[in-house]
Amino acid sequence: MSYSGIGLKSAKGSSTSGHVQRSLASNTTDRRRAQGSQRQRDKAVNKATHSRANKPLAVQKEMSTHMEKREIEVQVSELRDRLEDDESLSDEQINEQCQTLRTKLTREWQEQQRVSSLYTSRKARLNEDLQQQQQEQE
Repeated sequence: MSYSGIGLKSAKGSSTSGHVQRSLASNTTDRRRAQGSQRQRDKAVNKATHSRANKPLAVQKEMSTHMEKREIEVQVSELRDRLEDDESLSDEQINEQCQTLRTKLTREWQEQQRVSSLYTSRKARLNEDLQQQQQEQE
């Protein structure tokens, strides 16, 4: 009653004759070929979208700037939480201390940005050279 493991082991009680037909919709060779080419396209798309080298340099800098600013705000928020736990300080004093810390950290960050813009490491220079070569090849 079964053909290559397909079908019923016994037609008894199934309200069918147990006859097994070939499925005309099943075309495994075309499906496998299509899946293989789809996998190749997916790999190419993933490689293109996920590689750091293909991201524009401006986007990478923008993201790193955002994360550094976010880190400053996290530190200010932690200070605010500690100060709010202290009952003796008023809201104005808390805001003043938080603003003082924020300006201090922002100045340090800006100074660090200024220094890093003046000095480029060997690794950064090599990366720039590689990007220029890739652009020339395209």
